[in-house]
Amino acid sequence: MEMKLENNDSTKGSFQQFLFPFTLEGNKIETFVGKLLEDHFVFLNLRDMDQQNQFYGNHQVSHRNLEKYFMPYIEPILFPAHLKEKEGLRRFTKKLDIDCTFESPFLNTSFIINSIDIFICPFHIGMMNLRITLPEDLSYDDVLYFGDTFRILEPIAEDEQKTKVGCRKNQYEKVKDFIFNELLPPMEEYMDEEQTDSTYFGSLPFFIDERMYVISYIALPEHRDISKEDLFRASELNGYDSEGEPYIGATNPAYIDKYYQKRVYDRWGEETFYVTSMYHFACLTKAKGKLEQQLASEMYGQNFYSILLSFYYKIVLLKLVHEHSQIDIEKDQSDTEQLIFMITEFTAKYLFTEVNSTASGKELFKIADDTFRIGPLYNEVKETLSYLYQNQDKLSGKSSNYLLQILTIYTVVSGIFGMNLYIEDWKKKLPWKAYMDYTLYEWVAVFVTTSGLVITTILGFFFLRKWLYEKKSRKKRML
Repeated sequence: MEMKLENNDSTKGSFQQFLFPFTLEGNKIETFVGKLLEDHFVFLNLRDMDQQNQFYGNHQVSHRNLEKYFMPYIEPILFPAHLKEKEGLRRFTKKLDIDCTFESPFLNTSFIINSIDIFICPFHIGMMNLRITLPEDLSYDDVLYFGDTFRILEPIAEDEQKTKVGCRKNQYEKVKDFIFNELLPPMEEYMDEEQTDSTYFGSLPFFIDERMYVISYIALPEHRDISKEDLFRASELNGYDSEGEPYIGATNPAYIDKYYQKRVYDRWGEETFYVTSMYHFACLTKAKGKLEQQLASEMYGQNFYSILLSFYYKIVLLKLVHEHSQIDIEKDQSDTEQLIFMITEFTAKYLFTEVNSTASGKELFKIADDTFRIGPLYNEVKETLSYLYQNQDKLSGKSSNYLLQILTIYTVVSGIFGMNLYIEDWKKKLPWKAYMDYTLYEWVAVFVTTSGLVITTILGFFFLRKWLYEKKSRKKRML
Protein backbone atom coordinates (compact mmCIF):
# COMPACT_ATOMS: atom_id res chain seq x y z
CA MET A 1 0.00 0.00 0.00
CA GLU A 2 1.37 3.45 -0.95
CA MET A 3 0.99 6.71 0.96
CA LYS A 4 -0.10 9.64 -1.19
CA LEU A 5 1.88 12.88 -0.85
CA GLU A 6 1.36 16.49 -1.78
CA ASN A 7 4.44 18.61 -2.40
CA ASN A 8 4.97 20.91 -5.38
CA ASP A 9 8.09 22.80 -4.27
CA SER A 10 10.59 23.45 -7.06
CA THR A 11 14.25 22.63 -6.56
CA LYS A 12 16.97 25.28 -6.70
CA GLY A 13 19.02 22.97 -8.86
CA SER A 14 19.89 19.32 -9.28
CA PHE A 15 22.19 17.02 -11.17
CA GLN A 16 22.45 13.27 -11.41
CA GLN A 17 25.07 10.71 -12.35
CA PHE A 18 24.27 7.26 -13.71
CA LEU A 19 26.66 4.35 -13.21
CA PHE A 20 26.53 1.20 -15.31
CA PRO A 21 28.93 -1.78 -15.05
CA PHE A 22 29.89 -4.19 -17.84
CA THR A 23 32.52 -6.83 -18.58
CA LEU A 24 35.37 -6.50 -21.07
CA GLU A 25 37.19 -9.06 -23.18
CA GLY A 26 40.65 -9.32 -21.63
CA ASN A 27 42.71 -9.31 -24.82
CA LYS A 28 40.75 -6.35 -26.26
CA ILE A 29 41.00 -3.93 -23.35
CA GLU A 30 43.95 -1.92 -24.66
CA THR A 31 42.37 -1.81 -28.12
CA PHE A 32 39.27 -0.36 -26.45
CA VAL A 33 41.43 2.22 -24.68
CA GLY A 34 42.85 3.25 -28.05
CA LYS A 35 39.35 3.55 -29.47
CA LEU A 36 38.29 5.81 -26.59
CA LEU A 37 41.25 8.10 -27.16
CA GLU A 38 40.45 8.25 -30.87
CA ASP A 39 36.90 9.27 -29.96
CA HIS A 40 38.20 12.28 -27.99
CA PHE A 41 38.00 10.76 -24.51
CA VAL A 42 40.65 12.20 -22.19
CA PHE A 43 42.56 10.23 -19.55
CA LEU A 44 41.98 11.79 -16.11
CA ASN A 45 45.23 12.96 -14.55
CA LEU A 46 45.11 14.81 -11.23
CA ARG A 47 48.25 16.70 -12.18
CA ASP A 48 46.35 18.33 -15.05
CA MET A 49 44.64 21.23 -13.29
CA ASP A 50 42.82 22.28 -16.48
CA GLN A 51 40.59 19.23 -16.07
CA GLN A 52 39.14 20.53 -12.78
CA ASN A 53 36.36 22.48 -14.49
CA GLN A 54 36.04 20.79 -17.88
CA PHE A 55 33.52 18.00 -17.23
CA TYR A 56 31.10 19.18 -14.53
CA GLY A 57 28.87 21.84 -16.04
CA ASN A 58 28.93 24.97 -13.87
CA HIS A 59 30.88 23.20 -11.12
CA GLN A 60 34.48 22.21 -10.65
CA VAL A 61 36.29 19.48 -8.74
CA SER A 62 39.49 20.29 -6.84
CA HIS A 63 42.16 17.74 -7.70
CA ARG A 64 44.15 18.79 -4.66
CA ASN A 65 41.19 18.06 -2.37
CA LEU A 66 40.74 14.65 -4.00
CA GLU A 67 44.36 13.78 -3.25
CA LYS A 68 44.05 14.84 0.39
CA TYR A 69 40.70 13.15 0.93
CA PHE A 70 41.80 9.55 0.30
CA MET A 71 44.39 7.46 2.09
CA PRO A 72 47.81 7.18 0.34
CA TYR A 73 47.31 3.50 -0.50
CA ILE A 74 43.96 4.25 -2.18
CA GLU A 75 45.20 7.07 -4.44
CA PRO A 76 47.04 4.79 -6.95
CA ILE A 77 43.88 2.70 -7.28
CA LEU A 78 41.42 5.58 -7.83
CA PHE A 79 43.78 7.98 -9.60
CA PRO A 80 46.49 6.13 -11.56
CA ALA A 81 49.08 8.66 -12.67
CA HIS A 82 49.74 7.17 -16.10
CA LEU A 83 47.67 5.69 -18.89
CA LYS A 84 49.55 2.38 -18.77
CA GLU A 85 48.99 1.74 -15.05
CA LYS A 86 46.51 -1.10 -15.47
CA GLU A 87 46.20 -1.88 -11.76
CA GLY A 88 44.14 1.24 -11.11
CA LEU A 89 40.64 2.40 -12.10
CA ARG A 90 41.62 4.28 -15.26
CA ARG A 91 39.10 6.99 -16.09
CA PHE A 92 38.51 8.30 -19.61
CA THR A 93 36.16 11.28 -19.89
CA LYS A 94 34.56 13.06 -22.83
CA LYS A 95 33.08 16.54 -22.48
CA LEU A 96 29.67 16.82 -24.18
CA ASP A 97 27.49 19.69 -22.88
CA ILE A 98 24.65 18.78 -25.24
CA ASP A 99 20.96 19.63 -24.85
CA CYS A 100 18.49 16.74 -24.80
CA THR A 101 14.81 16.18 -24.13
CA PHE A 102 13.02 13.62 -21.97
CA GLU A 103 9.42 12.57 -22.61
CA SER A 104 7.53 10.20 -20.35
CA PRO A 105 3.95 9.73 -19.13
CA PHE A 106 4.33 12.15 -16.20
CA LEU A 107 7.30 14.36 -17.06
CA ASN A 108 8.46 16.23 -20.16
CA THR A 109 11.65 18.19 -19.65
CA SER A 110 14.93 19.25 -21.15
CA PHE A 111 18.26 18.26 -19.63
CA ILE A 112 21.95 18.69 -20.33
CA ILE A 113 24.48 15.89 -20.66
CA ASN A 114 27.69 17.43 -19.34
CA SER A 115 30.11 14.53 -19.86
CA ILE A 116 30.52 10.79 -19.91
CA ASP A 117 33.16 8.58 -18.26
CA ILE A 118 34.43 5.13 -19.05
CA PHE A 119 36.34 3.45 -16.21
CA ILE A 120 38.66 0.57 -17.19
CA CYS A 121 39.14 -1.46 -14.01
CA PRO A 122 41.10 -4.56 -12.94
CA PHE A 123 39.36 -7.95 -13.18
CA HIS A 124 38.01 -7.02 -16.63
CA ILE A 125 35.33 -4.72 -15.21
CA GLY A 126 34.26 -1.59 -17.07
CA MET A 127 31.98 1.14 -15.77
CA MET A 128 30.19 3.92 -17.57
CA ASN A 129 29.21 7.13 -15.77
CA LEU A 130 26.88 9.73 -17.26
CA ARG A 131 26.60 13.28 -15.83
CA ILE A 132 23.28 15.07 -16.30
CA THR A 133 22.15 18.53 -15.18
CA LEU A 134 18.40 19.04 -14.73
CA PRO A 135 16.46 22.33 -15.04
CA GLU A 136 15.99 24.42 -11.89
CA ASP A 137 12.20 24.54 -12.16
CA LEU A 138 11.70 20.79 -11.64
CA SER A 139 9.95 19.73 -8.46
CA TYR A 140 11.44 17.29 -5.96
CA ASP A 141 9.00 14.65 -7.25
CA ASP A 142 10.14 15.32 -10.84
CA VAL A 143 13.81 14.81 -9.96
CA LEU A 144 13.13 11.48 -8.26
CA TYR A 145 10.90 10.37 -11.11
CA PHE A 146 13.51 11.32 -13.72
CA GLY A 147 16.21 9.35 -11.90
CA ASP A 148 13.98 6.31 -11.44
CA THR A 149 12.82 6.30 -15.05
CA PHE A 150 16.03 7.27 -16.85
CA ARG A 151 18.01 4.58 -15.02
CA ILE A 152 15.99 1.84 -16.77
CA LEU A 153 18.14 0.99 -19.77
CA GLU A 154 15.55 -1.28 -21.31
CA PRO A 155 11.98 -1.65 -19.96
CA ILE A 156 11.32 -5.26 -18.99
CA ALA A 157 8.36 -5.23 -16.59
CA GLU A 158 4.95 -4.14 -17.78
CA ASP A 159 4.71 -1.37 -15.18
CA GLU A 160 7.99 0.31 -16.19
CA GLN A 161 7.28 3.66 -17.77
CA LYS A 162 7.84 4.22 -21.49
CA THR A 163 10.24 7.04 -22.27
CA LYS A 164 11.55 8.93 -25.28
CA VAL A 165 14.90 10.69 -25.28
CA GLY A 166 15.66 13.26 -27.94
CA CYS A 167 19.17 14.39 -28.85
CA ARG A 168 20.78 15.92 -31.96
CA LYS A 169 17.64 15.50 -34.08
CA ASN A 170 17.44 11.83 -33.10
CA GLN A 171 14.85 10.24 -30.86
CA TYR A 172 15.16 7.01 -28.90
CA GLU A 173 12.49 4.96 -27.15
CA LYS A 174 15.05 3.13 -25.01
CA VAL A 175 17.64 4.81 -22.81
CA LYS A 176 20.04 2.00 -23.71
CA ASP A 177 19.87 2.87 -27.40
CA PHE A 178 20.31 6.55 -26.65
CA ILE A 179 23.47 6.02 -24.58
CA PHE A 180 25.19 3.34 -26.62
CA ASN A 181 24.31 4.69 -30.07
CA GLU A 182 24.45 8.42 -29.48
CA LEU A 183 27.11 8.96 -26.83
CA LEU A 184 29.57 6.06 -26.96
CA PRO A 185 31.68 4.44 -29.67
CA PRO A 186 30.62 0.89 -30.65
CA MET A 187 31.33 -1.31 -27.63
CA GLU A 188 29.86 -4.72 -28.44
CA GLU A 189 33.08 -6.01 -29.98
CA TYR A 190 34.97 -5.31 -26.74
CA MET A 191 32.49 -7.04 -24.45
CA ASP A 192 33.13 -10.44 -22.90
CA GLU A 193 30.59 -12.58 -24.76
CA GLU A 194 30.96 -15.49 -22.34
CA GLN A 195 29.86 -13.26 -19.46
CA THR A 196 27.12 -11.34 -21.22
CA ASP A 197 23.52 -12.31 -21.70
CA SER A 198 22.18 -11.50 -25.15
CA THR A 199 19.02 -10.13 -23.54
CA TYR A 200 20.79 -7.08 -22.10
CA PHE A 201 23.66 -4.97 -23.29
CA GLY A 202 26.77 -5.52 -21.20
CA SER A 203 25.05 -7.79 -18.71
CA LEU A 204 26.84 -9.13 -15.72
CA PRO A 205 25.35 -12.54 -14.88
CA PHE A 206 25.68 -11.75 -11.17
CA PHE A 207 24.34 -8.18 -11.14
CA ILE A 208 21.13 -6.18 -11.70
CA ASP A 209 21.92 -5.48 -15.28
CA GLU A 210 19.05 -3.53 -16.84
CA ARG A 211 19.25 -0.52 -14.47
CA MET A 212 21.89 2.05 -13.67
CA TYR A 213 22.95 3.19 -10.21
CA VAL A 214 21.98 6.82 -9.54
CA ILE A 215 23.97 9.51 -7.70
CA SER A 216 22.03 12.75 -7.11
CA TYR A 217 22.61 16.23 -5.77
CA ILE A 218 19.35 18.05 -4.98
CA ALA A 219 19.36 21.66 -3.76
CA LEU A 220 16.09 22.63 -2.06
CA PRO A 221 14.69 26.03 -1.01
CA GLU A 222 15.74 27.27 2.44
CA HIS A 223 12.17 27.37 3.74
CA ARG A 224 11.48 23.72 2.91
CA ASP A 225 11.72 21.12 5.66
CA ILE A 226 13.50 17.88 4.76
CA SER A 227 11.51 15.11 6.42
CA LYS A 228 12.26 11.46 7.01
CA GLU A 229 9.63 10.69 4.38
CA ASP A 230 11.55 12.84 1.86
CA LEU A 231 14.76 10.95 2.60
CA PHE A 232 13.07 7.57 2.34
CA ARG A 233 11.60 8.53 -1.03
CA ALA A 234 15.05 9.66 -2.18
CA SER A 235 16.72 6.42 -1.18
CA GLU A 236 14.10 4.33 -3.01
CA LEU A 237 13.67 6.79 -5.91
CA ASN A 238 9.95 7.06 -5.21
CA GLY A 239 8.76 9.69 -7.71
CA TYR A 240 5.28 9.17 -9.15
CA ASP A 241 3.03 6.15 -8.96
CA SER A 242 1.29 4.53 -11.94
CA GLU A 243 -1.32 7.28 -11.91
CA GLY A 244 1.14 10.16 -11.82
CA GLU A 245 0.75 10.97 -8.12
CA PRO A 246 3.71 11.54 -5.75
CA TYR A 247 4.15 8.52 -3.55
CA ILE A 248 6.21 6.86 -0.87
CA GLY A 249 6.77 3.11 -0.87
CA ALA A 250 6.17 2.59 2.86
CA THR A 251 3.32 3.53 5.19
CA ASN A 252 4.67 2.48 8.59
CA PRO A 253 6.31 5.44 10.40
CA ALA A 254 8.29 3.03 12.61
CA TYR A 255 9.74 1.32 9.53
CA ILE A 256 10.66 4.66 7.98
CA ASP A 257 12.30 5.69 11.24
CA LYS A 258 14.40 2.49 11.35
CA TYR A 259 15.31 3.00 7.70
CA TYR A 260 16.38 6.55 8.50
CA GLN A 261 18.64 5.40 11.34
CA LYS A 262 20.33 2.86 9.10
CA ARG A 263 20.72 4.65 5.77
CA VAL A 264 20.75 8.40 6.43
CA TYR A 265 23.83 10.45 7.36
CA ASP A 266 22.59 13.55 9.19
CA ARG A 267 25.77 15.09 10.61
CA TRP A 268 24.65 18.48 9.25
CA GLY A 269 20.85 18.14 9.71
CA GLU A 270 18.55 20.14 9.53
CA GLU A 271 20.37 21.58 6.52
CA THR A 272 22.15 18.75 4.65
CA PHE A 273 21.48 15.02 4.52
CA TYR A 274 23.06 12.10 2.68
CA VAL A 275 21.12 8.92 1.98
CA THR A 276 22.42 5.65 0.55
CA SER A 277 20.58 2.66 -0.86
CA MET A 278 21.13 -0.17 -3.33
CA TYR A 279 19.75 2.08 -6.07
CA HIS A 280 20.64 5.63 -5.13
CA PHE A 281 23.13 7.82 -3.30
CA ALA A 282 21.82 11.35 -2.79
CA CYS A 283 22.69 14.63 -1.13
CA LEU A 284 19.68 16.77 -0.13
CA THR A 285 20.61 20.23 1.04
CA LYS A 286 19.22 23.67 1.84
CA ALA A 287 22.70 25.21 1.96
CA LYS A 288 23.41 28.40 0.03
CA GLY A 289 26.34 30.35 -1.34
CA LYS A 290 29.84 28.90 -1.15
CA LEU A 291 28.73 25.95 0.96
CA GLU A 292 26.22 24.94 -1.71
CA GLN A 293 28.96 25.07 -4.35
CA GLN A 294 31.27 23.04 -2.11
CA LEU A 295 28.66 20.31 -1.54
CA ALA A 296 27.96 20.08 -5.28
CA SER A 297 31.69 19.82 -5.99
CA GLU A 298 32.06 17.02 -3.45
CA MET A 299 29.24 15.07 -5.08
CA TYR A 300 31.25 15.12 -8.31
CA GLY A 301 34.51 14.53 -6.47
CA GLN A 302 35.14 12.96 -3.06
CA ASN A 303 31.69 11.48 -2.48
CA PHE A 304 31.42 10.17 -6.02
CA TYR A 305 34.71 8.30 -5.74
CA SER A 306 33.77 6.85 -2.36
CA ILE A 307 30.57 5.43 -3.84
CA LEU A 308 32.40 4.33 -6.98
CA LEU A 309 34.89 2.35 -4.89
CA SER A 310 32.14 0.66 -2.84
CA PHE A 311 30.24 -0.10 -6.05
CA TYR A 312 33.39 -1.60 -7.58
CA TYR A 313 34.06 -3.69 -4.46
CA LYS A 314 30.55 -5.14 -4.69
CA ILE A 315 30.89 -6.00 -8.38
CA VAL A 316 34.26 -7.73 -8.01
CA LEU A 317 33.17 -9.69 -4.93
CA LEU A 318 30.05 -10.86 -6.76
CA LYS A 319 32.20 -11.76 -9.76
CA LEU A 320 34.52 -13.88 -7.60
CA VAL A 321 31.60 -15.68 -5.94
CA HIS A 322 30.02 -16.28 -9.35
CA GLU A 323 33.24 -17.66 -10.85
CA HIS A 324 33.53 -20.08 -7.94
CA SER A 325 30.03 -21.36 -8.68
CA GLN A 326 31.04 -22.03 -12.31
CA ILE A 327 34.13 -24.11 -11.49
CA ASP A 328 34.24 -27.89 -11.41
CA ILE A 329 36.79 -28.37 -8.64
CA GLU A 330 37.80 -31.85 -9.83
CA LYS A 331 38.21 -30.96 -13.50
CA ASP A 332 39.20 -27.28 -13.56
CA GLN A 333 42.25 -27.32 -11.32
CA SER A 334 43.98 -24.60 -13.32
CA ASP A 335 40.91 -22.32 -13.10
CA THR A 336 40.70 -23.07 -9.38
CA GLU A 337 44.31 -22.00 -8.86
CA GLN A 338 43.68 -18.81 -10.85
CA LEU A 339 40.60 -18.04 -8.78
CA ILE A 340 42.63 -18.47 -5.60
CA PHE A 341 45.17 -16.02 -7.03
CA MET A 342 42.44 -13.49 -7.99
CA ILE A 343 40.80 -13.61 -4.55
CA THR A 344 44.14 -13.24 -2.79
CA GLU A 345 45.23 -10.40 -5.09
CA PHE A 346 41.95 -8.50 -4.67
CA THR A 347 41.82 -8.75 -0.88
CA ALA A 348 45.49 -7.82 -0.53
CA LYS A 349 45.75 -4.94 -3.03
CA TYR A 350 42.27 -3.45 -3.42
CA LEU A 351 39.90 -4.17 -0.55
CA PHE A 352 40.41 -1.76 2.36
CA THR A 353 38.09 -0.95 5.24
CA GLU A 354 39.36 2.64 5.57
CA VAL A 355 39.78 4.70 2.43
CA ASN A 356 39.14 8.27 3.68
CA SER A 357 41.28 10.53 5.80
CA THR A 358 38.41 12.60 7.31
CA ALA A 359 35.91 11.67 10.02
CA SER A 360 32.87 12.45 7.87
CA GLY A 361 34.38 10.56 4.94
CA LYS A 362 34.93 7.46 7.08
CA GLU A 363 31.37 7.61 8.40
CA LEU A 364 29.86 8.01 4.94
CA PHE A 365 31.99 5.17 3.56
CA LYS A 366 30.87 2.95 6.44
CA ILE A 367 27.20 3.55 5.54
CA ALA A 368 27.92 2.76 1.89
CA ASP A 369 29.88 -0.34 2.93
CA ASP A 370 26.92 -1.58 4.98
CA THR A 371 24.41 -0.73 2.25
CA PHE A 372 26.30 -2.64 -0.45
CA ARG A 373 26.86 -5.52 2.01
CA ILE A 374 30.61 -5.54 1.38
CA GLY A 375 31.31 -7.26 4.73
CA PRO A 376 29.03 -10.29 4.20
CA LEU A 377 30.20 -10.64 0.59
CA TYR A 378 33.82 -10.50 1.69
CA ASN A 379 33.17 -13.16 4.35
CA GLU A 380 31.62 -15.35 1.66
CA VAL A 381 34.69 -14.87 -0.53
CA LYS A 382 36.96 -15.71 2.43
CA GLU A 383 35.01 -18.92 3.00
CA THR A 384 35.34 -19.66 -0.71
CA LEU A 385 39.09 -19.14 -0.50
CA SER A 386 39.37 -21.47 2.49
CA TYR A 387 37.26 -24.10 0.70
CA LEU A 388 39.38 -23.81 -2.45
CA TYR A 389 42.61 -24.17 -0.48
CA GLN A 390 41.31 -27.29 1.25
CA ASN A 391 40.21 -28.89 -2.00
CA GLN A 392 43.45 -27.95 -3.74
CA ASP A 393 45.42 -29.52 -0.90
CA LYS A 394 43.39 -32.71 -1.22
CA LEU A 395 43.73 -32.84 -5.00
CA SER A 396 47.42 -31.96 -4.87
CA GLY A 397 47.91 -34.64 -2.24
CA LYS A 398 46.17 -37.21 -4.42
CA SER A 399 48.22 -36.21 -7.46
CA SER A 400 51.43 -36.37 -5.45
CA ASN A 401 50.51 -39.80 -4.10
CA TYR A 402 49.76 -41.13 -7.58
CA LEU A 403 53.02 -39.75 -8.91
CA LEU A 404 54.97 -41.11 -5.95
CA GLN A 405 53.40 -44.55 -6.45
CA ILE A 406 54.36 -44.57 -10.12
CA LEU A 407 57.93 -43.49 -9.38
CA THR A 408 58.21 -46.04 -6.55
CA ILE A 409 57.04 -48.84 -8.83
CA TYR A 410 59.58 -47.84 -11.47
CA THR A 411 62.37 -47.65 -8.91
CA VAL A 412 61.58 -51.06 -7.37
CA VAL A 413 61.08 -52.83 -10.70
CA SER A 414 64.22 -51.25 -12.15
CA GLY A 415 66.26 -52.46 -9.20
CA ILE A 416 64.81 -55.97 -9.31
CA PHE A 417 65.26 -56.45 -13.02
CA GLY A 418 68.81 -55.31 -13.27
CA MET A 419 69.46 -51.74 -14.19
CA ASN A 420 73.13 -52.55 -13.79
CA LEU A 421 72.91 -55.49 -16.18
CA TYR A 422 71.16 -53.49 -18.81
CA ILE A 423 73.33 -50.39 -18.48
CA GLU A 424 76.48 -52.48 -18.69
CA ASP A 425 75.21 -53.98 -21.96
CA TRP A 426 74.56 -50.55 -23.39
CA LYS A 427 78.12 -49.43 -22.79
CA LYS A 428 79.13 -51.30 -25.94
CA LYS A 429 77.61 -51.31 -29.37
CA LEU A 430 75.05 -54.03 -29.79
CA PRO A 431 73.67 -55.18 -33.12
CA TRP A 432 69.89 -55.33 -33.34
CA LYS A 433 70.04 -59.11 -33.48
CA ALA A 434 71.56 -59.14 -29.98
CA TYR A 435 68.29 -57.88 -28.58
CA MET A 436 66.57 -60.99 -29.89
CA ASP A 437 68.63 -63.05 -27.46
CA TYR A 438 67.42 -61.07 -24.42
CA THR A 439 65.65 -62.97 -21.73
CA LEU A 440 62.21 -62.03 -20.42
CA TYR A 441 63.77 -60.27 -17.46
CA GLU A 442 66.06 -58.23 -19.73
CA TRP A 443 63.09 -57.20 -21.91
CA VAL A 444 61.28 -56.04 -18.76
CA ALA A 445 64.37 -53.96 -17.90
CA VAL A 446 64.37 -52.45 -21.42
CA PHE A 447 60.67 -51.55 -21.12
CA VAL A 448 60.99 -50.12 -17.63
CA THR A 449 64.03 -47.98 -18.46
CA THR A 450 62.70 -46.68 -21.78
CA SER A 451 59.18 -45.94 -20.52
CA GLY A 452 60.62 -44.28 -17.42
CA LEU A 453 62.67 -41.89 -19.54
CA VAL A 454 59.68 -41.14 -21.78
CA ILE A 455 57.29 -40.52 -18.86
CA THR A 456 59.84 -38.31 -17.08
CA THR A 457 60.31 -36.24 -20.22
CA ILE A 458 56.56 -35.89 -20.78
CA LEU A 459 55.89 -34.94 -17.13
CA GLY A 460 58.66 -32.35 -17.25
CA PHE A 461 57.30 -30.88 -20.48
CA PHE A 462 53.74 -30.59 -19.17
CA PHE A 463 54.89 -29.17 -15.84
CA LEU A 464 56.95 -26.48 -17.59
CA ARG A 465 54.11 -25.65 -19.98
CA LYS A 466 51.58 -25.42 -17.13
CA TRP A 467 53.88 -23.19 -15.10
CA LEU A 468 54.44 -20.80 -18.02
CA TYR A 469 50.71 -20.75 -18.85
CA GLU A 470 49.65 -20.02 -15.29
CA LYS A 471 52.28 -17.32 -14.89
CA LYS A 472 51.02 -15.61 -18.04
CA SER A 473 47.28 -16.13 -17.52
CA ARG A 474 47.08 -15.02 -13.89
CA LYS A 475 47.71 -11.39 -14.74
CA LYS A 476 45.58 -11.62 -17.89
CA ARG A 477 42.58 -12.76 -15.84
CA MET A 478 42.97 -9.72 -13.59
CA LEU A 479 44.17 -6.90 -15.85
